[in-house]
Amino acid sequence: MPIQITRVNMGVVFTPRDEEVYKNSSGVLYPRVMELHHAGELNGTLLATFDHSTVKEPPVVPIMQSTDGGVTWEPYGKIEDTQNGYGIRFQPVMFELPQQCGDLPAGTIVFAGNSVPLDFTSTELSFYISRDHAKTWEFRSSIVKGGPPVEQNFDALGPVWEPHIYLDKYGRIAVAFTDERPHTDPRFNQTLAVIASDDGGKTWSEPKYTVKIPDRTLRPGMPIVTRMGNGKYIMAYEIVGYPECDIYYKLSDDGWDWGDDALQGTRVETKDGLFLGSMPYVIWVPQGGENGTVIVTAKREGEHIGMRDPGYYHVNYNYGVGPWERVPMLITYNTDTLQAGWSMGMTTMQNGEYLIQLAPTPINRRLMQITYGIGKIETVE
Repeated sequence: MPIQITRVNMGVVFTPRDEEVYKNSSGVLYPRVMELHHAGELNGTLLATFDHSTVKEPPVVPIMQSTDGGVTWEPYGKIEDTQNGYGIRFQPVMFELPQQCGDLPAGTIVFAGNSVPLDFTSTELSFYISRDHAKTWEFRSSIVKGGPPVEQNFDALGPVWEPHIYLDKYGRIAVAFTDERPHTDPRFNQTLAVIASDDGGKTWSEPKYTVKIPDRTLRPGMPIVTRMGNGKYIMAYEIVGYPECDIYYKLSDDGWDWGDDALQGTRVETKDGLFLGSMPYVIWVPQGGENGTVIVTAKREGEHIGMRDPGYYHVNYNYGVGPWERVPMLITYNTDTLQAGWSMGMTTMQNGEYLIQLAPTPINRRLMQITYGIGKIETVE
């Protein structure tokens, strides 16, 4: 059965001050949002984070809090790069542990972000933990290190990008990420990998490649993983090199083995040829019939004859198998502004009855703010 998502509220999480950001910067990008479930009296609290590019060095990662279901937001905390001193410059993500992982109890909040020096000579996905629900943080480990954050610099070690945290079937903390280091091999450009820890993030496995297409014109990136109601996992990602940075996905039984890494996966596409382009996010919700619903959002929507402005989620009612349908999106914006919609985050809240989506939306042609949309998810009989 189909779902509908009815918008009930829309507003702003954070607006940067123009004079505090770099002249060539959009200010804020890459928002992520989560609801606390293992925090005692804080359960139901929403926490949000995002890239925040300012003239102050080193940069810190802001954390915003909402205690009224996402309607109003206030500063809550920050994450500083206490290990390298560079600043967590790009792609922050938080995750609340739903169970014990190593010596970390359920309710611990873990964090990954890209520690990058001001001279842009290296990248490092750093791992931090909070034992007090994101108020204070401590460095735990380095997940993986890479070269300068420069795309397609084939003569140098490639960068690592875009972490996303989840638990695999075995209860390990897993981090899916974009890995450009293999581009020193002329068969590859950019690849996707996953890395895992069985001791609460103290140490990490060797990366396991999930999408490693032997075609140097293709750059898979921005992986997002979620566990569905059947216990299986879906990973959505973009493939740059196709005209619209088309969104593809793979399925996994355990969140670790994603099949033949040389295969590009399956495109998110409706029966009439509409597809999504650039910077996906994916979640699963129980509404929509016995299999629930997989919801994918992306920066824009396309078709065989060109692109459309955003305005629709693509949804699937069979755990990612078969065709996709369209449901109106909570947040829309003009895609003429490059940074608008740059990697939107979303989650369910209030016992899964509502969806909240965060997106960078334009204040002007350069500067972004973080906007939210809240919608009630209902099964249509």
